[in-house]
Amino acid sequence: HSGGFRAAISEGLTVITDQQSVAFFQAVANRPATIAPDALANNPKPATVQGVDGQMTLSDTSMTVNLYRVAGNQHADTMLMAHFPRERILVEVDVYTPGSAVAPYAASLLENIQKLKLRVDRIVPLHVTPAPFGDLVKTAAAK
Repeated sequence: HSGGFRAAISEGLTVITDQQSVAFFQAVANRPATIAPDALANNPKPATVQGVDGQMTLSDTSMTVNLYRVAGNQHADTMLMAHFPRERILVEVDVYTPGSAVAPYAASLLENIQKLKLRVDRIVPLHVTPAPFGDLVKTAAAK
């Protein structure tokens, strides 16, 4: 949703996306709000958009998160997933939906996790309730 993205820029947040999407998000941030001025139009700031070229690690004194490109995914070639290694949590969106009757990208997600040798106990999809990693393994095997 570009309105929310533009509001985040106006608040000084950095947007992190796949390297291939940087130009798109910078263009969205720099578009004028022609119908109704939004937060960015009222408080212009340059867009801070940072690209991930395969992998990026973010950490502070309490937490580390690794961002990875979901390689070979048929849904979109610019998907990122976030792995919290200490918590053994994987956050993703639109690649796996626990409990769904259709899971065309589950095998691709599992392949990425295995290739990167990520230790995962729980999958946190952003559209539905979190699920145990074993549910993804079963779903991918059924495919």
